[in-house]
Amino acid sequence: MGIRPEKLRVDGDDANRLAGRVTESAYVGVATQLIVSTAAGALTVYVQNAEPGSRVPQPGDPITLTFSPEATFVVDDHVEGSE
Repeated sequence: MGIRPEKLRVDGDDANRLAGRVTESAYVGVATQLIVSTAAGALTVYVQNAEPGSRVPQPGDPITLTFSPEATFVVDDHVEGSE
């Protein structure tokens, strides 16, 4: 299963939830890129810098990532020519 980083929300109200801890935070202009350690591995998340003065999670902060089931896609592990 795959999901695009911009489809993950921090503390959203979507059906799917995944607990994690921020390990890295980097301002990248219109968004802040977070690397989050979870039971499923490290995930990259982008948080929009839309609200002036809003607090962006920092390294060490526990957070919950959420995502809609419609935002996921199946990753085919078949590699052409590997038969």
